[in-house]
Amino acid sequence: MYSMKLRVLPDAKFSCGSCSNCCRHWHVELSADDVGRIEALAWPVGDPLAGASPFFRHGGRTFLAHRADGDCVYLNAANGLCRIHEQFGAEAKPLGCRLYPFQIVPTFDNEVTVTARFDCPTVRRNDGAPHGDAVRELTRYAGQMRLPEPFDERTRSSFGREQIEAACEFAGTLMSAFPANDRRALFLALLCDWLQERLAGGAGDFDRSDLAKAFAELKARVEAAASEAPSRLGLIGRVAFRTLLGMYLRRDEDVLNGQAGRVRRLLAMISFVLGIGSFKALGVTHPPGSLRAARRFSPGPAARDPNFFELHWRMIRTKLESLQFMGAANRGHDFLSGLRSLAMLYPLVLAAAKYRAAGRSAPLDSTDIDYGVAAIEHSFGRSAILAQPLVRTLETFLLRREQFIRLLSDITGERV
Repeated sequence: MYSMKLRVLPDAKFSCGSCSNCCRHWHVELSADDVGRIEALAWPVGDPLAGASPFFRHGGRTFLAHRADGDCVYLNAANGLCRIHEQFGAEAKPLGCRLYPFQIVPTFDNEVTVTARFDCPTVRRNDGAPHGDAVRELTRYAGQMRLPEPFDERTRSSFGREQIEAACEFAGTLMSAFPANDRRALFLALLCDWLQERLAGGAGDFDRSDLAKAFAELKARVEAAASEAPSRLGLIGRVAFRTLLGMYLRRDEDVLNGQAGRVRRLLAMISFVLGIGSFKALGVTHPPGSLRAARRFSPGPAARDPNFFELHWRMIRTKLESLQFMGAANRGHDFLSGLRSLAMLYPLVLAAAKYRAAGRSAPLDSTDIDYGVAAIEHSFGRSAILAQPLVRTLETFLLRREQFIRLLSDITGERV
């Protein structure tokens, strides 16, 4: 019996719409139980899947195989449904298939939180049944998983549970007090600086009242930054941001299913860093277009309108409420570095949205934001490359106060 407390977010919804995106653009890692269950399936005589080899090995791990067109071998292209589900029922599918898009991650001792990933289109629309309706099923799935360790002292950045929960509630609530997206991102970054100062000064035992008192100071810091006339992001800063963006956009699963080669992907990444590549070269699911054209594209006032970016901020609030921006949910980031990584998501999402709009030769619209959120979320917390020291160094460099102000000014096309 699974004894951990499982927490879902009350306003989050999901019901599968059978879009089959996850059957095309995900590679499901299989446990030994999954492999045994699939090998035991009794397909009817004459069925193409009878006697088929549905697995492949990579890096010592086993995955479901995909066809040359990128589809999972079990996807029924005629109706977008899973052949295993059709023939044998949902419980016969691999656990990863049954679980997606839900993400179950430990937080504090004997507790886990559940969210649904925003690279699923139904999740982005917040359609379907409340997550609370699936608690019994999710609890059962959690009991079948090999969950990582909960937060330790390092992951908590030496703060206590009450301080972390208070800071997340404060950040999620007070973001709305700022009239522009770039100020909201800057608020998250400067809140991290304030928390770091408290820790360094031995006052890490703050509470909600301390945060409430600090808001005026933090707002003043944001406004002071906004009143500056920052210089343009330098060559090193532009290369650093393009490198970080490229790391988020890399779709190494294309290499796994043979839709891209390692050498070609490396050359595509080099071109991207130099500012002359395209998103499409980094992943077959990305739209075509020119990175150079997107850089010159002016997004207009919509880039600063929080209502226009509500999907993005809903994703940020979800991560704050669930604490799925630190620890195992975000490749080992501690509380402070994980919170800073949320601030960086706004320029990353905006850059992706600008690229798509430029490819359409049209002003930024909601479909561009939808794409940007999905593209960046696909790698957040999942991609192994984002845990590499180089990526952490790039994030740290770009989130320095002066650099971040320049980045926000350049990426929006306006002063912060």
